[in-house]
Amino acid sequence: MQVRYKGMPVAATLLLVSLTACAPALPRAPTQPPIATLPPKERLVSAIEANGCLLTASNVGAILLRANLTQEQLLAIAPELAAEGRAEVAADGAIRVLTDNCI
Repeated sequence: MQVRYKGMPVAATLLLVSLTACAPALPRAPTQPPIATLPPKERLVSAIEANGCLLTASNVGAILLRANLTQEQLLAIAPELAAEGRAEVAADGAIRVLTDNCI
């Protein structure tokens, strides 16, 4: 006698349950565009926002890595952001972005 669960053999039901548990989850729609698709200036602002709104000597490496930028690009972009009123550059070289998220 074969044991059945709702018309299916128990072994087949267990196999089906185990296979669905191993199935990869469907990807979710992103809530924000990936940072890599943004222009360099926007990638920098986004990376600085994600690191507490301030770029300093201690976190510059992490921010440049997250923004996928070089130091040369940072040196070109920072004055542009300051000229646009989107950032403040302190005397020690720290950069604070001025955005809705960073006041």
